[in-house]
Amino acid sequence: MSQEQSTQPAGQSSRSSGNRTPLWVLISVVVGFLLPVCSCMAFASLSIFGISLAAGDGATTSRGFGDAVAIVRVEGLIISEDEVTTGAPSGVIMDELERAAADPTVKAIILRVDSPGGTVTGSAQIHEAILELEKPVVASMGGTAASGGYYVSAPADYIFARPDTVTGSIGVIYTLFNAEDLIDKLGVDVTTITSGPNKDIGSIWDELTPEQREIFKTLVDESYDQFVEVVAEGRPNLDVEEVRELADGRIYSGRQAQENGLVDELGNLDDAIDKAAELGGISGEPRIVEYERIPNLATLFGGFSGSLTKSESDRLLEIVETFTTPTLEYRYVGPGLE
Repeated sequence: MSQEQSTQPAGQSSRSSGNRTPLWVLISVVVGFLLPVCSCMAFASLSIFGISLAAGDGATTSRGFGDAVAIVRVEGLIISEDEVTTGAPSGVIMDELERAAADPTVKAIILRVDSPGGTVTGSAQIHEAILELEKPVVASMGGTAASGGYYVSAPADYIFARPDTVTGSIGVIYTLFNAEDLIDKLGVDVTTITSGPNKDIGSIWDELTPEQREIFKTLVDESYDQFVEVVAEGRPNLDVEEVRELADGRIYSGRQAQENGLVDELGNLDDAIDKAAELGGISGEPRIVEYERIPNLATLFGGFSGSLTKSESDRLLEIVETFTTPTLEYRYVGPGLE
């Protein structure tokens, strides 16, 4: 009896130890997976913190001494956002313009534009912020400064473009998709209950009625008239009717834009810096100030975690949302820019 009692605990201990083995293996796998992930996140946090400390107020000096010219970049698709994401968020650009305006050492501002345009709202917000500036503004166009990219350039005191810059595309676009035939082929029945005949205007499931088409046309024409007025106000050498002749949506090379009055001079960024220094009354080589765009941790880790957890269904929903949410845009949708 005593022998059985002495061996039983030993047997239980052996079985218990064996049962823990899968548990330790599982823990090892989890730790092995999470360790590099946590390390990457910690490294990213420290990197952003270090950049923030190094940048101070977000401004960096690249050359020269004394009075400065600030460069504010409008690069990529113009969107109405306040956070640093992708493209040219209007809120971020407006903030940089305000900082340049508030800095007494900044005597002039360069708007460096390389954009096919974007939303009507985002373009209008940047345009309005430029109009409020009391310091001279020089627009410097890169490879593309079309549609909304030209809209934000128009109020500048002086506009430079390269001979091969793609600019112009003065006009408005509202893209709608119709999947009615596709739904019929798939045998899907879509039922929409609305409070009025135009509540589902622009739905991809139905063709536009003549009344709905006219509603959209009115919106487009209104935004187009606003675009023409903005160009005419910004280019004193062109009246409204002359702008309308140019504003049929076509694109122009930088050289053509200079010939028709949409651009003042052909040149690169260095030429724009020299002109900005001249307009700002800076003698000698100006100091160059450019503002760092550092995404906050929520944006960084939100995108990081999203890339790990986003399912195919989530991506599909994003695509569907893009197709089912039409947007009024000042945007050039030429080859490679859609």
